[in-house]
Amino acid sequence: MLKTTVVGNYPKITEDRSAPNLRSALNKFDQKKISKEELEKVYQETIKRVIKEQEEAGVDLITDGQIRWDDLVTPFARNIEGFKIGGLIRFFDNNAYYRRPIAKSKLSFKDYSTVEQFNFLKQNSIKKVKAVLVGPFTLARLSKDEYYDDEDELTLNLAGILRKEAERLEEVGAEFIQIDEPCLCFSPEKIDLVDQAIKIVADGLKAKTFLYLYFGEIKDLIPGVFGFQVDGIGVDLISRPENLDLLLESASDKELILGCVDGRNTKPEKEEELLSLFERVTQKISDEKIYISPSCGLEFLPHSSAMAKLKTMVQSVRKFNHTEDD
Repeated sequence: MLKTTVVGNYPKITEDRSAPNLRSALNKFDQKKISKEELEKVYQETIKRVIKEQEEAGVDLITDGQIRWDDLVTPFARNIEGFKIGGLIRFFDNNAYYRRPIAKSKLSFKDYSTVEQFNFLKQNSIKKVKAVLVGPFTLARLSKDEYYDDEDELTLNLAGILRKEAERLEEVGAEFIQIDEPCLCFSPEKIDLVDQAIKIVADGLKAKTFLYLYFGEIKDLIPGVFGFQVDGIGVDLISRPENLDLLLESASDKELILGCVDGRNTKPEKEEELLSLFERVTQKISDEKIYISPSCGLEFLPHSSAMAKLKTMVQSVRKFNHTEDD
């Protein structure tokens, strides 16, 4: 049977006026109108809401919505000695920005970035849960290097640091760890470097590991990426629809996360189109190896659109699975 998951982030603000407003709480905290403890309560209530919404939508493998994350890289860079957090810069071709880390000296592990957040997710969910890490190459590429002057060395150094995070996540019960490497799609010539870096992060872990690629094409990554030391590969089928053909032509024994619900457009998906895609895919790949997901994180969308897309995704998968059972 097909399963469902999400990529990572989720809208922090809901249209429900009775729900805590995290944006408002952060503004009040900055103005010293509420305490750190009051802000923490809003964070926790928001995360619990996001967990519940994913559960009620019927998603099989969920995240905490990365509610505490400002972006993909800052949560990790803040806990790495040698990084300074710089100014805002655009995140790929989205109307979103991140604070660019600057490597000012040799980087080293300072503290865990996601372990407490994962524990909170695990304690408050009745579903299977997934931890998410930034990939070492993406963190290197999205940073400014003022120390190493060598992207390969920077990437491998970061891989060693992220390995500590992955090991600790596994120790506290993470059974699924996703590693986001969108930058690899835009630098296929670095595939050997990323292969080496991902091996450092994931090799020997008992947790099931997934490499997720989004925003770009995988044409020049096939078939090499299927040799990576991970259990599964996730691919954005919306930004580059041709990625689906490439996957089907190169089907391997790895599990797949198929990002076929548009995470950057409010236009609703049509159930019949999703069902047709599922049928096409499962003619080549066992449905037991497939997760259906949004193409990327859902924080680019209004809350109501994100919820609607999750519900359509789950309903389509359930309908397909029921048909298969018949």
